[in-house]
This record gives sequence, C-alpha cells and structure tokens, in this order.
Amino acid sequence: MTIPGSLRGLLLIVTLMSATIVRGAEPSFPGSPTGSGTAVTPGAPDGSDGLPRIPFEKFVLPNGAQVILHVDRKLPLVHVNQWFHVGSADERPGRTGFAHLFEHLMFQGSQNASGEYFTWVERAGANLREGGVNGTTSPDRTNYFATVPSGNLEYLLWLESDRLATLLDALTQENLDNQRAVVRNERRQWLENTPYGRIGELLPRHLFPEGHPYSWPVIGSHHDLEAATLEDVREFFRTHYSPSNLSLAIVGDFDPATARALVRKYYGPIPAGPARAKVKRLVPELRGETVVEAIDRVPQARLYLAWPVPPLTDPDEAPLEVTARLLTDGLQARLPRLLVFGRGQCSAIWAALQSGEMAGMFVITAILRPGATFEEVEGTIGQELARLAAAGPTGREVARVQVTWETAFISGLERIGGFGGKADLLNQSNVFWGDPGAWRDEVRRLRAVTPADVQRVTARWLDRPDRLRIRFRPLDLPAADPDSETTAALPPLDRANPPALGGDLPFTLPTVTTATLSNGLTVQVLPRPELPRATVTLVVKGGSSADPPGQAGAASLLLAAIGRGTASRSALEIEEDLRDLGTGLGGGGDTDSWSIGVGVLKPGLASATRLLAEVARWPAFPTEEVAKERGKALDGLAQAANDPTSLALRLAARLLWGPSHPYGHAFAGVASEVAALTRDDLVRMHETWWTPDRAALIVAGDITTDEAMGLASDAFGDWARVTAADPRAVTDPGATTEPGAADDRGAVTEPNPAPFGHLYLCDRPGAVQTVIAQVLPGAPRGDPDLPAWRLADTVWGGGGFGTRLMLNLREEKGYTYGVRSYLTPARLGGSWMAVTSVQADKTGESVREMLRELDDLGKGRPIGEAEFAAARTRWDRGMAQGYESLGAVTAKVAAVWAAGLPPTTLQEEYDQGRAVTLDRLREVAAVRARGDRAFLVLVGDRATVTRELGESGLPTPVQISPEGFLVPHR
Repeated sequence: MTIPGSLRGLLLIVTLMSATIVRGAEPSFPGSPTGSGTAVTPGAPDGSDGLPRIPFEKFVLPNGAQVILHVDRKLPLVHVNQWFHVGSADERPGRTGFAHLFEHLMFQGSQNASGEYFTWVERAGANLREGGVNGTTSPDRTNYFATVPSGNLEYLLWLESDRLATLLDALTQENLDNQRAVVRNERRQWLENTPYGRIGELLPRHLFPEGHPYSWPVIGSHHDLEAATLEDVREFFRTHYSPSNLSLAIVGDFDPATARALVRKYYGPIPAGPARAKVKRLVPELRGETVVEAIDRVPQARLYLAWPVPPLTDPDEAPLEVTARLLTDGLQARLPRLLVFGRGQCSAIWAALQSGEMAGMFVITAILRPGATFEEVEGTIGQELARLAAAGPTGREVARVQVTWETAFISGLERIGGFGGKADLLNQSNVFWGDPGAWRDEVRRLRAVTPADVQRVTARWLDRPDRLRIRFRPLDLPAADPDSETTAALPPLDRANPPALGGDLPFTLPTVTTATLSNGLTVQVLPRPELPRATVTLVVKGGSSADPPGQAGAASLLLAAIGRGTASRSALEIEEDLRDLGTGLGGGGDTDSWSIGVGVLKPGLASATRLLAEVARWPAFPTEEVAKERGKALDGLAQAANDPTSLALRLAARLLWGPSHPYGHAFAGVASEVAALTRDDLVRMHETWWTPDRAALIVAGDITTDEAMGLASDAFGDWARVTAADPRAVTDPGATTEPGAADDRGAVTEPNPAPFGHLYLCDRPGAVQTVIAQVLPGAPRGDPDLPAWRLADTVWGGGGFGTRLMLNLREEKGYTYGVRSYLTPARLGGSWMAVTSVQADKTGESVREMLRELDDLGKGRPIGEAEFAAARTRWDRGMAQGYESLGAVTAKVAAVWAAGLPPTTLQEEYDQGRAVTLDRLREVAAVRARGDRAFLVLVGDRATVTRELGESGLPTPVQISPEGFLVPHR
C-alpha cells in the first residue's frame, strides 16, 4: 500500500489504498437538484468533435440522490462509484483529519454487513490489486467505488446503500480507536518517515492563511485525531453523509431498467440530509515572498515554488494547466531544457496545477544536483517565467501540450472505474458542473487555449514576487536565513439479508494472434476497437539479469538512454516528433526483459511505430546524453537509499539471491557500478541483446491483425537477425536441482542466499516506523505449484483487506496502515514476501505476529474451507478487472512471452486456478510456507528495534549496512 509520490497524492488526496489521481479538482454540487428524471445526454452525441461518446442517463431520487447510468459491454463487469460532497475543507480547526478518518470508518462494516467491508465486497468479486475497490478523501469530496462481475450489481447496491443507511448503528468506540491508530500510522508512514514527506503539511500551512479550509493536510494532525470523540463522528455523518449530498454513477455491463429499479429500492428509502451551504471562492493573496527552510534526512536538496491560483471553475484554469505542462513536460519543455539537460543543475523538475473548489495552487518542484544552489535554480525559473509572461509560448508548444493531454485523457476512458475511468469522469463532471457530460466542455476549453492565454495567466498569477519557497536541505547542508424524480412514498426496506450473488461464469481471456517475421521477430496482436487509439510495445529479453558482472545497472541505464538520440535524430528531435503525435516514449524493465512503447490515437499510429523502430534499432547513445542519464540514475539511487521501503526491498533481493547473482540487485543497479558505466558498455549490451529474434512486438487497440502485421513489417521487417547464445543462466534459490546443473542457456550462476531463519537489521536512526520484509524463495513462471500457491498467498497477505496478515496487524492491532504479500515468479526463479511498515514501538510484537502467521499458514492453522472458498472466489471474480486497459493486457502478454511461454498460458493459468482443491492448496502451503526457509529484513532505528525484539523474546538481529554487508558488532 502506497500513496502516490506526486504533490497531489501527498497533499490533497489521501487514499485508502494506492492510486493514480485524475486531473482536476474536487467540485461542489450546483445547488439543489432539479428535474423529473428525464434522461440527459452529453454534448456532441454524434462524436462530431472527435471525442468518444459516453451516452448516459441521469435521474434524481426524491431524497436528492443524483444517479448516472452508462452502459459499456466490453467486459462482464459493473462499477459503482459514489462521490459525497464532503472533504477536509468541511472540518474545523481542532478537528482536522476528520473527513479522512471517517472514510476509514466507512470500511468498518454496517448494521447488516458487520465486520470488514472488504470481506463483503471481495466476496462479490472486487479485485483490490487491480484497483477494483477503494476510497479517497480530498479537501472537497470523498469517494468510494467498487467493481464486480455484472451479476452482482444488486448485491453491491445493497452493500453500498447499507453503509449510508445504517453505519451509525454499527459504529463503536472500538472501531473508532482502531481506525484512529491506523490513520496515525498512515501519517507516520507518508508524512514523517518518507523523504520530503513533510511537504504535505508545510505547503498548505504556508500557502493558505490560518483558518483557511485548505490550510491543513487532509490527513490532519496527531493531536486533532486523538481529540475526536464518538459523538463528533456521529455528528459528522449526520451532517454530510446523506443522499442529498451524493452523486452515484453506475457504469458497465448491466440493464438500465433493472439498475433504475434497484437504485430506487435500496437508496430511495434513505432520508435526505441537511442542505449544503454554497462554497465560496477563497483565493488567498500572498504579501511578498515566504521562505521556509526544512532540514531533513533527504538525499538531495529539493525546491518547491508555489503560488495560489483560481479554483477549478475559473476561466484561467485551462490556460494554467497548459502552462504547467509546457514548462516541464518532456525533454523539450522549457525548464528541463535549461536546468536538467542544459546546465545540469537539476536531476528532475516538474510543475503541477491542483485546482480546488475554493482555490488552486500552482507548484514547481525541482530536485537539485550536488553543487547546484537554490539561488541559481530559483533565478533560472524566475527568468523563464518572466520570458513567458513577456513573449508567450509558441503555437507549437501549446499544440503539443494539447494533443498530448487529449491522448492521455482518452486512454483513461479504457476503464469503466477506478481513478480516471469513465465512472469517475461522469461523477466529476456532475459534481463540478451539475452535468455528467460537462467533461466535453473541459476538453473544449483546453483545446481552445492560445499562446496569448498562456502569456496572460503567467503574467497574472506566476511572474510575481508573491509566492512561497520551501527549501528541503540534507542534514549536512547549511541553511540560509529566510527573511427529481417524483414517486409514491417507499415502504421501509428490510436490509437484513443481502441479495444472492450472481452465478460465476468462467472468464474468457482476450485472444492473442501470434505470427513471426522472417527475421525472427514475434508479433502479437490484441484487437480492442472500443476507442480510437492503440499501443505498440517492443519487448526484448534481457533485463537486469543481462547486466555483466560488475555492471549492475547497465540494463537500466540502457533503457534510460535508448531514446536520447539515433543516427538521424537528436534526443530533442525525437521528443518533439513524438509530442507532435500526442505521445511519448514509455519504457520499463525487470529482471528478464526490457520494453519500450508508444500509445497514440489511431491517425498517428504508423508514424509513431516508425519512430519506435528507429529508437530501438539505431540508438546513438551520445556520450553527453549517457552522462546525463547516468547522473540522473545516481540521483535516483541516492533517493532510493533514503526511502526505507525501497531499501528493504533492495536488501531482500541481495540476501535472497546473493550479491553475485543476476537477480541479487535491483533493476536500477548499484551506485558504485553505475558510476563507472560508459557509452561503450551500453553499445555492447544493445548489440548483444537487442536483436529481432530476442524481441516481440505487441500491438493492441483499434487495429486489425492485418493492419498490425503491416505496421510490423514496414518498421521492423528489415531488422537484421543476429543469433547468439543467451549468456545468462540462473537458478531459483528454492529449487531442488543438483548444484552445478546446467541447461541450454549455458553455465549456471548459483544463488547464494543468506542463512534463513535470521532477522537482518539495517539501522535508520530516529525512524518513527520500522519497515519489515518477510522473505521466502518463490518459483519460476510455469511451476506446477503456482496455481495453488497464488491462492495461499491470497489467504496470507495478497488478497486485500480480508487476509490473515491485514486482519491481524491492521484491523485487530492497528500497528500499521497496511501489509501486503507478493508472489513474484520470474524467468527461472522467484520470491515470496510480505512487506509492511509498523510503528517503531510495536516492532517486536509485529515481527512475532508475522512469524506466527507464516507458521500457521503452513501447518499451525491450515487454510479452512471458508478461507479457501473466499480466496478462490475473490481470485476468480476479480480476474476480468485485470484486462480493462490496453496497458494492463499488454503487460500480461509481455510477461508470459518474456518467460518463454505461449500466450495461451494466461488462459491455462486461469483454468488451473479454478481447478485447485482445498487438499492441493494445503499441500502447497505446507511445503512453501516454512519459517526455516524465510528471513526477515528490518529497516528502522537500531536501538528501538533491538529493544523491542528483546522484549518480545526474539533473537538479536544481524546488523547489515545499506549495501547488505555485515556490520561488526559494537
């Protein structure tokens, strides 16, 4: 569980689980609902504006609930999305963090669905790992959503409405105390124990005046959370949680007439609540410049420049969005061109507009390179803003931002739910402007922005001395001195018994057509014609396991530098040409493969594919670009070393596989080895690995197989084949093959895991939390144990909020914000681990409970029939949610191909999972969940952790350095 590292995630939106935040702000209802239930249709229903159609029906219940219906039959899923118009801006000083605390309480069960909400919704098929259920809080709204198989719509509406109708009947002091502890741990994890986390408190405090509704963080303060009483919570619910404060969107594969009847049945009897006062515009006016110096345990100096700007509904909002993007999006954007790729004073810089209901904020964030000064970077930013205010941008700059924004916007419509999906979009539009189709107007406003508009808003809002400067300095840097629908009365509804769940229909996975070009290039095609866009992804076998000895990080640096110039184009020219098509070069890598790709609207597909081929086949790796990317890689490694969770995962890999094993280091590599990498190293790696017979081109979206084959032949058909033996050979640390055994890959590199059964501690002085990673060997993709093993993992910690670890450490004891387990199969091996971050003074008890839960899973408390049924049901019913977007489908197909397996593997694994029996599940759990085949990595304050472990009767941990070396006993 993580909260996104973006400013938006840190400051304004707190999620129950991880999330990607959609652009825009959190709006107000436009006054009292009106209407007779007549269907409302969006603007330009014929698609004459070039935008996809999202036809919908909207009606209003007598109690004020606004309901939106949109049918999408792509997959047998339905999504229910609720927005309540209440957020942290509705709190008062002394009771901050209340809206977010209440969001947590909404997941603690209602009168007729007692206990964990997640247990009930996962039973219906909500898939937590695929974002199938969540809740978030912002200053202006709180939302809750879930996706389930279509046959379970009635069950889901019963469950959601029961929260609204009966939550107070189930609310107890115990629930309040437990969730208060969870929220305080969430605050410790993200604001107090994460590098730069304090920005989430410093920014609102200093940008908005005392008492302003945006002047405190959404998560609140420890003091205010402790002060919350049960009666405070009840009053908050009575005031803000009612149908008259609700916008409800239902999107997916359902019958509208049935949905209308179900909404009336379950939501209609709930009484309306008090009217909400109209929100006022409250844009603060800074008087001069405010400078805040923050000294913290951070790897690099970081600068935040912030300005108050108008709210979402202001005409300047769209021009400010374009301004933020043309300043920092892409290599050719103004500030990266100067500070990152020109003078090299920053390793990264980005701008973000957060538009709220009362006001907005425009924030520029810069990460300084060693040797750069705040004054230099601030001066450059100020000069560029002055130039933009004086002369404005070029027409091409604005057009490039507009087409890129629109391409990304349309890609979000692939999903019916989740963040940025169609249900969220309809609710945003309805809550912002009272019309679910108003999103088209938002797109038109952004399309209409001119260079003159950007020049005007820059001069009005940004090129001014009235601003906030926050300077984060590492501990060793000196600080400077900061100067309606009408119906008959509804009878009372008996909510006690939930509706029956729909029958489970086996899910048929998307069909993948596979062909091979004469040069050995595999081409895989997944037609998805619902939207006018497609993705083209080149996957190459290799990844970090291809790093030569002593060059850990070479694969990562190659991926970073491959798009930085070809034989005929410079890095900036590649960037410009892709931006003109509304796209950019995406990439990723893991232990066994690289991937690069583009996602583009269909008219630009051929051009984008040719550019992709040029980058993949003829990278120039210019020396100066390699040097820049190497510097950025080292900056990233320094930051990762200061993040306790990242550090724990790096140490886990090193200890599981051994320092000399290709899997023993993270994809990003080792700082000392990255520092020594040269252009020649990258050229040699590319010539060895990037050949057509080691690659696959995956084309997905609005395209036929014949069209895709034509694209592949045109761009990659003359790519010369170079066949060579794969120099890698690795084995699984949990494998039973004889030492020294070999296969067709060549000589074997044996794993050398650290001794199992130990606790390994990396000291992080003063840490308020301890990160714990419990690590076991996994298995390669294709292992016959995997179908049952995945279900065992679902019970242990990988299945969401109803898992043994989550119920123990979070829901029962409140030691952590979240705990999750991961079963990760790779090409020739894998890992299985559980990861959490607990309050430091509960480290010993948490470790003891994790050890007990692992032993119980294997033998002490074998998986029961109810757990087995629930795990298999969650896994089965949640499967379809992993195939909504083109990116998700492509990633699954790519992983199977990189493992050397056919695309039919996905369907076979699904069928095998459905066939697992309880006896087989227990058999696999007994073999795999063994404490004598596990170790724990802890990252925390040594004194506190050692004391806590001793008081819990646990052994003294083995001290290791951040690099994984033993630390002599002192």
